[in-house]
Amino acid sequence: MSQRDTIREQYPYPERPYPGGPYQGGYQEAPYQGGYQEAPYQGTPYQETPYQRTPYQEASYQEASYQEAPYQEAPYREAPYREDEYPQGFYPEHDERQPRPRAKKRSVDAWMAKQSTTFPRFKRRSIALFFLRLPAFVPWFFILRGWLALNTKDVLTLSEADVLGTGGEATFLIAVSITPLITLTGARWYAPLRRWYGIFFALIGISDGTTASITTSFSGGVFGRLAGHTFLVTGFLIVLIAIPVLLTANTPAQRRLGTYWKKLQKLTYLMWGMIALHLALLDGLHPFDGPQGDGDPVFHQRFYQIMAISLPLVILRLPPVKRWIADKRAAGQQWKVWCTVAPMAALYLLAFAFILNEEIFTGLQVLTLNPPAN
Repeated sequence: MSQRDTIREQYPYPERPYPGGPYQGGYQEAPYQGGYQEAPYQGTPYQETPYQRTPYQEASYQEASYQEAPYQEAPYREAPYREDEYPQGFYPEHDERQPRPRAKKRSVDAWMAKQSTTFPRFKRRSIALFFLRLPAFVPWFFILRGWLALNTKDVLTLSEADVLGTGGEATFLIAVSITPLITLTGARWYAPLRRWYGIFFALIGISDGTTASITTSFSGGVFGRLAGHTFLVTGFLIVLIAIPVLLTANTPAQRRLGTYWKKLQKLTYLMWGMIALHLALLDGLHPFDGPQGDGDPVFHQRFYQIMAISLPLVILRLPPVKRWIADKRAAGQQWKVWCTVAPMAALYLLAFAFILNEEIFTGLQVLTLNPPAN
């Protein structure tokens, strides 16, 4: 019996004719037309091998009894994990309003960049810089009456170097103090003061040299008044070095010079050292109350003043110190920085107070045409 007959005996159901086809009856086997014939299968009948458990399986096999555990509802987490992409309002339990997070502390630069409430047309930064730039005019304000009076009572002969020289020194020290102050605070809104006071240092130095070449009592004519003594030579060289720095202290010059501009501006350090030398020579190289010193207490001597101010400024410009301050400020430990620099800041302010006292005291005497005797 063929396989098809076997299927017909097991499923004796009439086959449906194909719709629309020529086949109308049941199964019809096509006659053999010759060719290949498959040989009948001569293999042994299939016998199922009984399952036999090994001793290990018999010993270890135990049918586990099913025990139904009581249902426990997992607690809902109050806040989503950080990696969740759903907003907090996605969860129905968070429909209630949560307290707003504490706002971050705004930086001083951001606050200064906003419009002023008193003068809405101007920013706070512009107003503050306007008033901070005014002290640069103080030396010219004190000496103006002496210029207009054409050296009445020899006011310029006796005091112009004290007023313009001390004023130039003060403006220079303010200019070189801006960078360390930025390092300490991290604020940059007052950075334009560095260029402003640097320009006025050069302008005050030029006016000082011009006035001294006309009114001072040194012999030798104009050359003797400008370079007749060692301290005069150093002062005159400082003015000459300041001229190219002054001419390039602008944005167009900075763009044209490129990398050379910064190298040219480093002449500031040369002027810094020459100012200290100029003040030491002014006391005859005996600044430590020697026989040719001025006889005043320590901080009344100009060399001590500039050294006390320069020491903190030089330390704060050192790269390791700048990195340490930046790391502490980033870590929120600014108080450690202030505690460390407090002694140097006190020394700086004390010396600067003597410079301002001398400028104001001598300037008022010139302004009232009552110059000091020496």
